[in-house]
Amino acid sequence: MKLKLLNLLKWPLVILLFTISCKTEEINETTIYNIDPNLTKYVDKFFEEAISRGITITKENLIVKPATTTAGFTDICGKCTQNTKFPKLQRTVEINTASSICWKNISENDKEALVFHELGHCLLNRIAHKNDTFADGSPKSIMVANNTDLYGPCIYTFDENPTLCNKTNRRKYYVDELFDEKTAAPIWAK
Repeated sequence: MKLKLLNLLKWPLVILLFTISCKTEEINETTIYNIDPNLTKYVDKFFEEAISRGITITKENLIVKPATTTAGFTDICGKCTQNTKFPKLQRTVEINTASSICWKNISENDKEALVFHELGHCLLNRIAHKNDTFADGSPKSIMVANNTDLYGPCIYTFDENPTLCNKTNRRKYYVDELFDEKTAAPIWAK
């Protein structure tokens, strides 16, 4: 009888030890906060925008860097990689700064939009792309799959009236929507 009782008590103890060992693994994973100096101003601006909206995001467990290789990265301007087992621990954003299309020949506003988009994936859990558009054809979100030229000024002006392609007034809406998906449609989209 005592042997059966001891065997019955053994299983809760085994389960408890297993649970504790899993928790220990999560806590002991090494994490890093490291932002490439060339990308720091965009990351800092993201955190400033979050704070200005009353959103607290801790500055930890984040690496933001240029893409280390162009192999398999030629069609992608940026990506967010997370630990699939513990996604809140280490997050890495890579930006294809070697590409003319993705980085070298785009405006500062478009660089910011790209970094904000990737940080939206990694830090705001905006995992899926949002490709729906307004009636005028503008994306409804900075989380659109191809987010170049969302709120930038013109780089090349072939038009007699260059203000027609200047979208800098759209920045506030796109940043608001990044942090709050329920943001109302802007006047310029109607």
